[in-house]
Amino acid sequence: MALWSNQTRRSFFKTSGIAAAAIGAPNILRAAPLKKVNFVIQYFARGDYAEYYLALDRGYFAKRGLDVSVQHVLGNALAYQTLSADKAAFAHADIVQMLQLQGKSPKPQLLLVADIADKLALSLFFLKGHGIVHPKDLEGKTIVDSPGSTTPFIFKLFAEKNGIDPKKVNWLFTAATNKSAMMLQGKADAVATYLPGLASLEAHLKPGQEIGYFMFGEYGVDIYGDGLITRKDYWDSDNDKETTKAFVAACLEGCKDAFADPAAAVDALRKYHPEIDRKTGIEEEKLMAKSCVQPHGLGYIDPAKMQRTYDAVVNLLGQPIPKPATAYYTSAALPAKLPDRKV
Repeated sequence: MALWSNQTRRSFFKTSGIAAAAIGAPNILRAAPLKKVNFVIQYFARGDYAEYYLALDRGYFAKRGLDVSVQHVLGNALAYQTLSADKAAFAHADIVQMLQLQGKSPKPQLLLVADIADKLALSLFFLKGHGIVHPKDLEGKTIVDSPGSTTPFIFKLFAEKNGIDPKKVNWLFTAATNKSAMMLQGKADAVATYLPGLASLEAHLKPGQEIGYFMFGEYGVDIYGDGLITRKDYWDSDNDKETTKAFVAACLEGCKDAFADPAAAVDALRKYHPEIDRKTGIEEEKLMAKSCVQPHGLGYIDPAKMQRTYDAVVNLLGQPIPKPATAYYTSAALPAKLPDRKV
């Protein structure tokens, strides 16, 4: 049998429709490189953000063509600063503060692309046995929070729904790193923080102490908490629109799995942040799941609830916003079928 020349071989592959590179030079064909995406989260690494690390660990971003890097910052203001400066494509941050920021700094325009915390997880923690059993018992008491917090304004909604005279409640302000200690030391009756903070707070209790709490979302304050947010100019780009859809789908898949198996989520988180205490992290993720109870599926954005959130910023925080509520969210980034929560 005659041996083929290289020229004959190339002609055969060409005329038969087989790419010569696939056989003669297999290293030339490679999978398309993953698109690098930066993601900023509003607070330092802890269990209630483990869902994103589970999505990373299980390859949910990679299978959608994304190489996601996660950055943690201390506070919503820094998260939005990072997003606005084009140093991140997406942020997990507070929706109320997004709207408040848009009133102060309309550009760049921000856009909610998926709701994460359907129930507002803002909570008031207190030591049981010290005169607080029902919300109205907060009258005459002192609540400690950090300077610049929106809680005293949102508290007006909580007060209205629970028959509290807000003028009879005292507010004390101190550094965020110190406020829980002040409550535990008896220098304040309650502390305002988000529900997942309960896990670390309980770790500092003395024998016989027990924490009670009022979670605003369970006491009539029907506005949004945290969500996935991008810039409108990013969403408006065709290529980045597809990136946004892929990112949101991967995040929601991670949420679904994490809420069903918090331990697996925290184990994934600890691969990136081994300093996280496993037991505390699992409790934080369980608490996070309490605020993510969307009946229509994870990520769903309710127009009426978004309007209520918008109205709270305008009417309670006194912050005018240049555009209507509909300008600051889109449901088009969500998957056609939203993941259900596994309980």
